[in-house]
Amino acid sequence: MSSIVNKLFRMDGKVVVVNGGAGRIGKQFCLVLADAGAKVVLLDLDGARASEVAAEVCHSSGGTVLAIETDSTKKESLEEALEKTVAEFGTAPSGLVNSTQFRGTGFYGSDPADHPIEAWNQVFAVNVSGVLLSCQVFGKAMFESGGSIVNVSSTYGIVSADPRIYGDSGVNSPISYAGSKSAILNMTRYLAVHWREKNIRVNTLVPGGVFDNQGEEFVKNYSARTPLGRMANADEYQGAILFMLSSASSYMTGATVTVDGGWTAW
Repeated sequence: MSSIVNKLFRMDGKVVVVNGGAGRIGKQFCLVLADAGAKVVLLDLDGARASEVAAEVCHSSGGTVLAIETDSTKKESLEEALEKTVAEFGTAPSGLVNSTQFRGTGFYGSDPADHPIEAWNQVFAVNVSGVLLSCQVFGKAMFESGGSIVNVSSTYGIVSADPRIYGDSGVNSPISYAGSKSAILNMTRYLAVHWREKNIRVNTLVPGGVFDNQGEEFVKNYSARTPLGRMANADEYQGAILFMLSSASSYMTGATVTVDGGWTAW
């Protein structure tokens, strides 16, 4: 007889799509899901990087990973990815993670009065419209058998960026990023309510900042602003994503799971 832990967290035979799977934390999502037995479909705009990450995940986990170059701002590209997924595995996915993110081509001045509207539109096209399109395409494919969707937001979707952590650099995480990640919160709740009878659970993961060799001053300031006193490691979101996609969270939908080292606690 399977143990309680296996019953809750194993995902053997499940097909899970990770949109943005070649990214810093997207790769970590793919690793833990493959290790838990899921067949992972890694979507990313960077097809070459997607293939590299897929190979790494397969080697590390011994699992199955299908990499597909996909532009999540284009519905036809997502539909092609779904067709390839069904052709490869013979079934529609039962899990979807939307971990794509875009801040624009660079950070901008701390004063939102100077933020280019073109940059705002570009960020929303990826972080909001792209997520909705992904949910529409893959969510509809789950209507018959049900499934779980996790949309990834940010602490800056809950609270404002703190310009003080950027020191005298004159830059700040842009208002377009904050607005887009905040939109994810209520989009998720809306989908959770409207797809309740389709047996599709939809939840939001809110990660904090991940250490990625940022400048010493920034890391010091960010860490001082965080109750746990440090930035996250990319793999520290693996437990949350596995919980949210697996049977362990079977009674959770429309929820926001915040894993930010306590950043939003004060």
